[in-house]
Amino acid sequence: MSFRRTRNGGAEEKVEFLEELLRIYSPNGREKEVAELILDELKRCGAHAWIDDVGNVLAEKEGNGPSILLAGHMDTVAGFIPVRIENGYIWGRGSVDAKGPLSALLFSFLESDGNLMFAGLVDEEGSSRGARNLELPRRPNYIIVGEPSGHDCVTIGYKGSLTARFRVEVERFHESSCMKGAAELLIERWVEISREFGDGFYGLSGRILSFNTSEDEFHFLGEMVVNLRTPPGYRPPEEWEIISFTPAYEVSPRSVLVRTFVRAIRRIGATPRLKRKSGTADMNILGPAFSADSVAYGPGDSRLDHTPHEHLSIEEYLMSVDVLKLVIEELSRAPSQAQAVH
Repeated sequence: MSFRRTRNGGAEEKVEFLEELLRIYSPNGREKEVAELILDELKRCGAHAWIDDVGNVLAEKEGNGPSILLAGHMDTVAGFIPVRIENGYIWGRGSVDAKGPLSALLFSFLESDGNLMFAGLVDEEGSSRGARNLELPRRPNYIIVGEPSGHDCVTIGYKGSLTARFRVEVERFHESSCMKGAAELLIERWVEISREFGDGFYGLSGRILSFNTSEDEFHFLGEMVVNLRTPPGYRPPEEWEIISFTPAYEVSPRSVLVRTFVRAIRRIGATPRLKRKSGTADMNILGPAFSADSVAYGPGDSRLDHTPHEHLSIEEYLMSVDVLKLVIEELSRAPSQAQAVH
């Protein structure tokens, strides 16, 4: 199949497309219109593209070298931010997390030659249904996930996310007694858990999501739901009631993929840095699922994630496209390692 480039391959088109993407309000569960816009752009440029059963938009092109998956998410958190361009920045919900990175991945896919796959994923801000149900025409050798890292940084690790529920049932006693009720026992459990907390990527951290107590004729009842951000290698106690658990993910700084990013960032005149983040992303799911080295990369300051102040430097957005294209170019010169998915 012949593959057409974007209309002019220039900065103006990239900014116009991102602006259009941001004007579509797509909080978690409402990604359909975004998926259709991306699908139209892919097909207009001659790509083999489709929307799968869970709502992910996918595309592929065949070429030389190992298979590379470019994957970003289409949903945002709730809260519409009026879209505007001002003083070299574009404002809007998702400009940073993560329509800016998603758009950068899309244009690097459209403007590069290689053995490439693209995925716009649903539900990253929820339970990552898009990543967990992703079916690809072939197994990727490398995965690049679209998340804000900054144009000069590449994220090589994300903490895991563990949500657990604790229930307590205590036989009723008179309020004048010094015995511990459901609330006190749950608080003690949280204090016990938090004693294990530590700083940085390799420490455990967390917070209480909900805390409720009640009583019936014969019992004091309590329930506490917590979320823990877990370091690599963490395993929860077997007796805990686990609601969900996505383990931490970290790729070696010596990975071919990481070193290729470092060289590409240097080639645009920036000083490369490696990041390990305390959040959790689709990288935690996709890397292990396909047994492929994975990193996260994209324009934007992640401190603006989910805030009312999301805005993105247009210059950084365009530079990140250049970095991605350099990475794809270098990786694609390597001998082919493409494998079919079984």
